[in-house]
Amino acid sequence: MIEVIKPGLSTTLQDLGRPGWQAQGVSVGGAADSLALRIANTLVGNQEDAVCLECTLVGPVLRFHAPTWIALAGACAVGQPSLRRIHIAAGMDLSLVEITRGARLYVALAGGVQAPLVLGSASTSATSGWPGLAGRALRAGDQLLTDAPRLKLTARPTQWSASFCFLPPPGKTRTVRVLSGPQEDWFSEAVRRTFLEEGYAVSGRSDRMGVRLQGAPLLLAEPRELISEGVAFGSVQVPPDGQPIVLSAERQTLGGYPKIANVITADRSIVAQLRPGDRVRFELISPQTAHELLLRQEVALTKLRAGLATIDRDHATH
Repeated sequence: MIEVIKPGLSTTLQDLGRPGWQAQGVSVGGAADSLALRIANTLVGNQEDAVCLECTLVGPVLRFHAPTWIALAGACAVGQPSLRRIHIAAGMDLSLVEITRGARLYVALAGGVQAPLVLGSASTSATSGWPGLAGRALRAGDQLLTDAPRLKLTARPTQWSASFCFLPPPGKTRTVRVLSGPQEDWFSEAVRRTFLEEGYAVSGRSDRMGVRLQGAPLLLAEPRELISEGVAFGSVQVPPDGQPIVLSAERQTLGGYPKIANVITADRSIVAQLRPGDRVRFELISPQTAHELLLRQEVALTKLRAGLATIDRDHATH
């Protein structure tokens, strides 16, 4: 059992969400940085979609009442190693309060956190009040239980870690690669050039629904109305004030604002790790390059799984 001593700013239970229900008006939700969640689960031998803690900007203090293994991925927690297995002794307090190099830290516990399912997922959705713990962020005094681990992990010293290529890029300026949006031609060539050449600051009003940006306004070439249509993670919507919004995990299923671009799948984790005050520059690439970048990311994950299998096999024989 894990006891929440301090909950942090917004710590929720998340998995990979509820794909397949958008036609019924249900947002996919799930982890804002699904890559980080998959990596953390892989490190402790869980299924990739096991329930983890998603900690935003200020993390929790947790007390462990039984020994276990955890892994941290996504952003970094000061004083704690990232991208490796960490053995936790019974009675230990773990502080993840100070989060750096990104906005969201993912904590995977061996076996995954127990939580009820709705439409096949235990992800917390604040807008619908669905699972996690009563559809809300963690509070002090909450107690979490884990399922039985899939792998028998030993308490040997763990010196290795996954590649640091899985960490968010350093610095406060991020380059995010995009494809052309379905309403790109609603904007003049000059405005499209502004979108790609001018940087944007991340607003403090950003949340799990979308990253709000502030900068040179993107105005339509002429007044037009858009019938609401489906949106995706990474859709760059432009509301009437011209300040773009990059839709995130808990986005609505339909949107009526024109979309000038869409973030590529391989860069979704960069968007998820943006902090208020960070700056973003957009780079337009081809669909072929976007596919190649996603393939490269999946190959890296495959290599991580293979490396972990070798380590676990070697430990089992000694």
